[in-house]
Amino acid sequence: MNLQQLKVFVYVVELQKLYLVAHKLNITQPTVTFHLNKLQEDAGVALFHTKTYHVIKLTEAGKALYHYATQIVALNEEMLRTLDDHRGSAAGRLLIGSTHTPATYMLPVLLSEFKQQHNLLLSLDVKPARYIMEKIKYFELDVGVVSHTSPDDADLIFEPLMKDDLVIIFHPDHPLAHQTLVQPKDLQSYPLVAHEEGSSSRKLIDQWADEHEVQFTHAIEISGSEALKSIVRLNLGIGMVSEASIIQELQKGELKAIPIPDWTPVRTIYAVRHRNKLVTPALSLFWRMLVTSFSERNT
Repeated sequence: MNLQQLKVFVYVVELQKLYLVAHKLNITQPTVTFHLNKLQEDAGVALFHTKTYHVIKLTEAGKALYHYATQIVALNEEMLRTLDDHRGSAAGRLLIGSTHTPATYMLPVLLSEFKQQHNLLLSLDVKPARYIMEKIKYFELDVGVVSHTSPDDADLIFEPLMKDDLVIIFHPDHPLAHQTLVQPKDLQSYPLVAHEEGSSSRKLIDQWADEHEVQFTHAIEISGSEALKSIVRLNLGIGMVSEASIIQELQKGELKAIPIPDWTPVRTIYAVRHRNKLVTPALSLFWRMLVTSFSERNT
């Protein structure tokens, strides 16, 4: 088996249609079929449950091969990118992944500064933490910035940057603005602008409310921190959002915030990279900028 066969195999599993693979690799559909047949012949074991490829369903052997093939294909692409950089045929690039909060409220300024200082092509992929870490594991992203509760993966290096605690936000004229000591049950007197069910923030808030026997009256359930903040700015209720997401509103005096009483910190924002990934000059510069920038904010 060779690299082209493995690449065709990986894309067939991911795209599920032979014509899509042919288009992506700029080859004909019969060529895709030829590579799949040759791969199975070289492997000496069936990789698919069907003889035709109209339905893509892997055997256990196929699943095992896919696990390794994805890594081989990803490493090959990274190798080619690195060689391009060293040959000077590319200005250099950095593939960055991030969860929503750091991507929206922290990284734009850093990326702007980094771009001004270094002639690099930057790519930012905003997805959930699990997706970002998976992409880093398979060398499809160079570095990640993720908000996570307790990351644990031997293949990855996690550098804590800052806490990502939730806080209570409210209009500057809200009664909480004049209250010096807030107990958990005090909050049930005010309508809550809540995150949608199923979101990570909603799960944490519901768990806290259950632990402290707080029964909220929901003013509205809403998807997205920006929309939630807009409702709270209209003084229609209180909200609970990541402290990192309200830096500008606090500076402008549009919102006020206090810690959630008896809250146990659970989330931290981490810089993430693969333990065995070649640390290119671009990655080294960006990693150092991340760590330095956040250490200055925390002092």
